[in-house]
Amino acid sequence: MIMVNRETELVGIRGWLLVYVIVLGLLTVHAIGLTVASVIIYNKPATAGLAAVASLKAFLPLSSVLFYDITNELLIIYAVVLYILMFRKRKAAISHNIAFNTLSVLLLVAWHFAGEKSNVGTFVDALPNLVSLWYFLVSKRVRHTFIIG
Repeated sequence: MIMVNRETELVGIRGWLLVYVIVLGLLTVHAIGLTVASVIIYNKPATAGLAAVASLKAFLPLSSVLFYDITNELLIIYAVVLYILMFRKRKAAISHNIAFNTLSVLLLVAWHFAGEKSNVGTFVDALPNLVSLWYFLVSKRVRHTFIIG
């Protein structure tokens, strides 16, 4: 009879950690799309079906759009750094994922107050980050993959 150590089974980017890696990629691609779309829509509101609005610029100042775009681009770059840390199985991947998800939630709230997000949009967009934050704080697989493994 072969004894299997449960601790060694929880090493590697598999299970929920793999789901996180995939979702992080999808959210990053989504962020790229939103950044590009925000620039296009700001410059030509009719592309978003806002032809009835004389000018979107009257409702949303350039400073808000720039704040959204620049901070979103920083999150995209940070996500690439996270991938590098995770696939190299660095211990720093844990603290950086916690920081990334916390920063993402804080920026969603800031975007909300800048007029970029609705109440519902802020809540819905924050959910994946809050779940990810919780996962990185409590997961044995995360600890075993990035600290022990």
